[in-house]
Amino acid sequence: MNPSDERPIRLKEFISLMHLYRPSIWLIVLALFLVLIETALSLAVPLLTMTFVDLTVESNFSGTTAVLIACAFIAQIALSGVSIYIMIYIGQILVTNLRKDLWYRVLRLPVYFYDQNSSGETMSRITHDTNVIKSFFTDQLIPFLSSTLKIIGSIVILFALNWSITLLLLFIVPISLAILKPLGKKTYKVSKSLQDETASFQGDLGRVLSDIRLVKSSIAEEAETIQGNDRINKLLKHGLDTGKIMAIISPIMTTITLLVLVVVFGYGGVQVANGILSAGTLVAIVFYMFQIMPPISQIGHFFTQLQKAKGATERINIILNEQLEADLTSRPPFKKKTETGNCTSGIQFDNVSFSYPNNNNILENVNFSANTSELTAIVGPSGAGKTTLFSLIERFYQPSKGKITYDKQCVNDYDVQDWRLNIAYVAQDSPLMSGSIRYNLTYGLNTHSTDSEIRVAIDKANLTSFIDSLPEGIETEVGERGILVSGGQRQRLAIARAILRDPRILLLDEATAHLDSHSEILVQEALNQLMFSRTTLVIAHRLSTVQHANKLVVVQNGEVTGEGTHNDLIQHHQFYQELVANQLYKQETPQLSN
Repeated sequence: MNPSDERPIRLKEFISLMHLYRPSIWLIVLALFLVLIETALSLAVPLLTMTFVDLTVESNFSGTTAVLIACAFIAQIALSGVSIYIMIYIGQILVTNLRKDLWYRVLRLPVYFYDQNSSGETMSRITHDTNVIKSFFTDQLIPFLSSTLKIIGSIVILFALNWSITLLLLFIVPISLAILKPLGKKTYKVSKSLQDETASFQGDLGRVLSDIRLVKSSIAEEAETIQGNDRINKLLKHGLDTGKIMAIISPIMTTITLLVLVVVFGYGGVQVANGILSAGTLVAIVFYMFQIMPPISQIGHFFTQLQKAKGATERINIILNEQLEADLTSRPPFKKKTETGNCTSGIQFDNVSFSYPNNNNILENVNFSANTSELTAIVGPSGAGKTTLFSLIERFYQPSKGKITYDKQCVNDYDVQDWRLNIAYVAQDSPLMSGSIRYNLTYGLNTHSTDSEIRVAIDKANLTSFIDSLPEGIETEVGERGILVSGGQRQRLAIARAILRDPRILLLDEATAHLDSHSEILVQEALNQLMFSRTTLVIAHRLSTVQHANKLVVVQNGEVTGEGTHNDLIQHHQFYQELVANQLYKQETPQLSN
């Protein structure tokens, strides 16, 4: 668990986040300077009004004073507008910088992070939580600074005008703080719960929408409706809890304001009647009172929103504090085949064990090799650990014990991205990105592929007739997750992409598991083209696709229990014999060749 999950976030951490992603400091200084001038003008207006009222009462109307008051109002409005825009600009730049960093990081976080955090929650941290921070910065910071300065300035001037009325007004501050402090702590807890529940709902929404066909085919609409309504009801509860707090704060602050207003008018009116105060001074005192009361409410609202922003920062820090893959293994680049020649020794698993956190070992003391220019097949029942072997080769996870080598060099000695650039993975479902065929074929390549190179890959993957039949050719859109093309076409597109990548290592995971006979023939022919001069490992439950492999590795319960050719294992390995006995051989289709 992340430490931020165990304690409320400190204000220092929130300020550090703001400082890290803020724009140029001169913009903030300019905004503060404008706030100072705007506050000074707002403090001057009541004094000018006092003079204007006293002169008017004495029948000495002053046009100059009226003009000064009007100019002060106009200047105050203009400066306030400019300072607010600058803070909005600063907030937008801040959240843009923060989102860019979060986006950079989520693309480079290790796979195990996504095993423990739903995609919807991660999306919520990048969108909703960053927006909470932006809103705090743009909507709360300038009003808070202005309010603080107005309160201090107004109190100083009020003491100069009439100390007794000022003392009455000062009772507001401790009363307000005594009310707002416990409510602020409650607001933090409620806001954190609301943000967490919002992220969970977004996670459910993303899960359902991405698998909507499964939902419909499983007739799961009612079950998902119930679960979604439960999430929405929880959001309602947390929203109402927030509303209850605001419903307590607002009337109390309004009541305090009205009581103070009654006291000031009553006590001040008596002093005016007795000649102790002038009418203009009483008007100025009322002006300053209104310069104090709303800012006190604003400060209370500021601290309420600060608790929300701290909650958002806590959730964002889960991403910011996670170690990136590049930090785990910063190593020299893994060179392409053309730079080093072909590898001769291939991949070697040397006493490798692996377990997920708080789980028993998935793999236990695994030892086997996969040579270059040979086909190594991994067979075994579901859950035996076959796919985990591929995940370790791709370095999605690190072995808990032992090491994996390539060409007698530990794979962790290479830069992780360069290592993966030399691996092509063709899965049984072969997912595609929303976009054109060209976009999917060149996805992730760090070099530009020419049309002729793409055409060669298409030919080798037996896709020519299919793509030529499309009105827009390789510019044809495949739809979300490749829904507009068939399973066999998706797999052949994945093979063409692997050909363009020109990898050293080829990983095939159930590459022909769910195809019809015609599609299987085309896919297997494409695979035979791709496997030449590479280290190739294939996972298959259908032994008919791997019985002619150079080597078979039998995996049971996370352990390698047998290794050899099909003929060797069929004679001496009892579990392999059971696997073969339960398989349906398809002799009419071409086999994967070596």
